[in-house]
Amino acid sequence: MLLGGTSAGAADWPMLGGGPERLHQSTDAVSAKAPARQWERHAGGKVQAGAIAGEGMVFVAGSDGRLSALDARKGNVLWQYEARGAISASPALVDGVVIVAAKDGSVTALAAYDGKRLWQVRLGGDVVAAPAVRDGRVYVGSVDQFLYALDLGNGKEAWRYRVRDYKYGGNFAAPAADGARVYVGGKNGMLHAVRREGGQPVWQTELGSALYGAPALTNGRLYQGAYDRNVYALDAAAGTLLWKTELDDWPQGTPVPAGDMLYVCSRNGVFYALRAADGGIVWQMSLDGEVRHSPSIARNHIGVVATLDGRLVGVDLARRRIAWERKLGGGVFGGPAISDGVVLVATQEGSVSAWR
Repeated sequence: MLLGGTSAGAADWPMLGGGPERLHQSTDAVSAKAPARQWERHAGGKVQAGAIAGEGMVFVAGSDGRLSALDARKGNVLWQYEARGAISASPALVDGVVIVAAKDGSVTALAAYDGKRLWQVRLGGDVVAAPAVRDGRVYVGSVDQFLYALDLGNGKEAWRYRVRDYKYGGNFAAPAADGARVYVGGKNGMLHAVRREGGQPVWQTELGSALYGAPALTNGRLYQGAYDRNVYALDAAAGTLLWKTELDDWPQGTPVPAGDMLYVCSRNGVFYALRAADGGIVWQMSLDGEVRHSPSIARNHIGVVATLDGRLVGVDLARRRIAWERKLGGGVFGGPAISDGVVLVATQEGSVSAWR
């Protein structure tokens, strides 16, 4: 299994899914045996979003509107920033700049090393999904039904694209981006591809039901989970449906492509391995606990998942078995990050911990 294609550095997990393609892969290995906890810190209010990591720091945002920057080695708090609204989305880190979006509609750029505010813009509605950053652009959706493209340097709006979800309203899913297009799903089940330059629509494909997770983008394909319990594969250039596979429950996170396989967790805690070529189910196992996010895949074929009942689980993908479990201090909504061989996970109770 070849793990590649992310734009993140080998030691970094700088945004949701490790990069704008939302591949949830790391070129680092993690412990194949039960890892030890290196540190744990309380970062503020309840945390619904996954932590991110890069440049020697860990960033975690809470429902109290607090963004905390921690030292990656020791976990001590370096600085904190307080937004005016709750934060339910993972921040993004690019070139020494942290982008954080809040439910009050604000998108703020902060200097990574001291938290100094560089710029701030306010969108037309709440932001509940993580931004994607690529090639100097910040892509973020709002419940005002628009996907926005902002300049990373100054926050100036480059364009906005109307998703036109009149039935349900707004963007509740995080976008994914490559060098040519931005992809985002709507709660009405419509998946959109938009030109990076100008924001014009390329294609729209209607899937079975609401889209809450970001699509994964690799090798000219998009993989998307939907509320109708299906995983969909589409041609990224044309938007044509290649295949779909129904699971026992709906996948709230992103399906994760790795080599010729696709790994995905359903909400009821079943870990699936599908063939990327045609969606056939190769194997599946129960994790005995609800899962609200994507698995994070390490270079040594360990898939890391955290459950809503507070367990961190390592799945040996080659042997098709659970390799280890560790007890956390609370349940987990946002997926684990992998950075420098360390698994980073934040809980609903506001703690963030590092495991090696």
